[in-house]
Amino acid sequence: MGGASKKPISNIEKRLKKEAETQQKKEKKKTSKTGNEIISKNITISDEMVKRVQDEIKKEKIITPYTLATKSNITLSVAKRILKDLSAQGTIKEAYRNRRTAVYVAV
Repeated sequence: MGGASKKPISNIEKRLKKEAETQQKKEKKKTSKTGNEIISKNITISDEMVKRVQDEIKKEKIITPYTLATKSNITLSVAKRILKDLSAQGTIKEAYRNRRTAVYVAV
C-alpha cells in the first residue's frame, strides 16, 4: 500500500537549474526570428520625428504608412499614429481608406 515515491534530490536540483537558465535567457536581449534585436514597443513620438515626417510628406504626392515607415526608419504602427495625428490637425488629408491601409495627400 505504498504511495508514490518521492523524486530524488538530484532530479529536483536539475529542474531548478533548468528553470534558472531559462529565466536568464529571458532577461537577455530579445531577438526576432531574423536575428534582429527587438526594440521596446513603448515609443514616444518626438517633435523632431514629426518634423521629419512633414518634410517627407512635402516631397511626395501621396503617402501611405508603409512608405513613411520605410523612409523614416520607424515602425508601421508609429507611422500610422503619426499620420492619424497629422490628419486630425489638418496638415494632411485622408484620400482613401480601407480596412488594411490608408492613403494620405498633403493639403
